[in-house]
Amino acid sequence: MRSKKRTLQGEVLLNDQQEQRLRRFRWGRLLFAVAVVSLFAGSIGLYFSPLLRVQNVEVTGANVISVQDVLDLVDLESDSMLRVDTGEIVESVSALPMVLRVSVERDWPQTIRILITERSPWGFWKSGDNLHVIDSKGFVLSGVLPGEGALTIEAVDAVSQLSPGDRVDGDAVFLTQVLLQEVPKTVSADVTAIEFSAELGLSIDTDAGYRVVIGDSQNFNYKLAVWKALEGQLGPEGMAGQVLDLRFGDRPSLQPLATGGDET
Repeated sequence: MRSKKRTLQGEVLLNDQQEQRLRRFRWGRLLFAVAVVSLFAGSIGLYFSPLLRVQNVEVTGANVISVQDVLDLVDLESDSMLRVDTGEIVESVSALPMVLRVSVERDWPQTIRILITERSPWGFWKSGDNLHVIDSKGFVLSGVLPGEGALTIEAVDAVSQLSPGDRVDGDAVFLTQVLLQEVPKTVSADVTAIEFSAELGLSIDTDAGYRVVIGDSQNFNYKLAVWKALEGQLGPEGMAGQVLDLRFGDRPSLQPLATGGDET
């Protein structure tokens, strides 16, 4: 037999089954609200809890860089682990001249680990009487020296003093590395000296007694092919005492070193 609904002063009352469902619904809402409040309170508690405060800052990969300089930059002691801004740490530490790359890790519950990759010395950049150590990207370094036999790029029209973290002409440094690799495989000459100027770009002297003006790295493969072709026609002896200018693509010129001459 179906349960009957009761009425009271013109209002319809729920039957027993409906009342039970309503009570369960209300209890469910109450428990959900309690859970949300508890979660929020727990999060606040964790945020301020001494158990999640930074107690250790580890710096790895710093050989030339002072670990204390890194620690002074970040100043994280007693900060909440949840509040640490790893992006800000990366930005701050990356400003150190010797830093190539940096990353940050959280080691719960109380340690921040800063992982540094230092720049490596590649060669020298000579500016006037000043000799600066640079890395393979052209950044000026301090406290390190390149390996034995490292080449020097002489900036013939620059006399300014550079500071660690400054960058010299990056294309000239890149082009030098490519030349050192490709020239011995392509022509019968080796690079003996390298110069850079704002007007001419990169120029090299060879052990065959002639100079080559490369300019910049644009169309390098074509320039190298022209150089190879001319050397094939004239031979290293026929180019001795000359300047081969490759800056203008299909219009190379070969001129005497001292006085200048005709275009070939």
